[in-house]
Amino acid sequence: MSPSLFEYLHEICAFDPQQTHVPFTVSGVLAGWMRREFAQCLEQWPEYFSVRDRGVGMLGHFESPEHRSAAMAEVVEALAVQTVIRHWRGEQITVSESFYAPPLFHVERAASRNLGVTVYGAHLNGVTVKRGEPYMWIAERASIKDTDPGKLDNIAAGRIARAMTPMQTMVKEAGEEAGMDPTLAKTLKPAGAIRSARETEDGFHHEIIFTHDLILADTFEPINRDGEVNAFHCLPLREAMDLLERNPAAFTVDAALVIVDFLIRRGYFTAQREDYLGLIRLKGV
Repeated sequence: MSPSLFEYLHEICAFDPQQTHVPFTVSGVLAGWMRREFAQCLEQWPEYFSVRDRGVGMLGHFESPEHRSAAMAEVVEALAVQTVIRHWRGEQITVSESFYAPPLFHVERAASRNLGVTVYGAHLNGVTVKRGEPYMWIAERASIKDTDPGKLDNIAAGRIARAMTPMQTMVKEAGEEAGMDPTLAKTLKPAGAIRSARETEDGFHHEIIFTHDLILADTFEPINRDGEVNAFHCLPLREAMDLLERNPAAFTVDAALVIVDFLIRRGYFTAQREDYLGLIRLKGV
């Protein structure tokens, strides 16, 4: 028997890095959780890191986030050459104690899971009404994507890069992925945030996702402009819900969590479900 929606997401998202990973601290702040084998790779830079059985610490003689960023750039580029770090993006993310805290350092996005640092993303639920019935736009990811090729996703989504806000990220991604005019994209409504935490092939994925909703005209047709979407499907919401229930693995984990959050907020998933509280706990920040 296939696992239920809750069983599927719980099995993936119940991962606790404290059981198998070691903490990574920077300037007294817990910055991430990394696998022991990756931590051992950092022994190549004793001038930058203290690597012990109990964890990894970045040495405290760096004067600023910029100095730490320069050191991390050297390390990450070398590990990419060694193929320890894969899927180079050429995009910087900010590592900090929280989204609104001062940066500890900036680093290439591809290293985020190896380091186990918290990253931030923005996702958009695109919905419309046809003949009085709610519909949801679902994107089918391109087969060339490094992560989750061919899986179903929200109409637009992306990682929040260095110096970007959730709104700026969402407007950018909506334009690139769905061809939305900025004026339209800026009418989206922020809807909160959820957490996505799980083990992946490259390490610990820990992401806070800022969620957004946008009611689109029934004549709107998304057009992908960056080659990252293979197709768009406008599904009756009941059909999208049924697909999510029957085959949650068809969706990216993040998109599944974002859609579940939408369905709970909008009253489609209610306390009549036996897994209602479990689903709420899954998305808690």
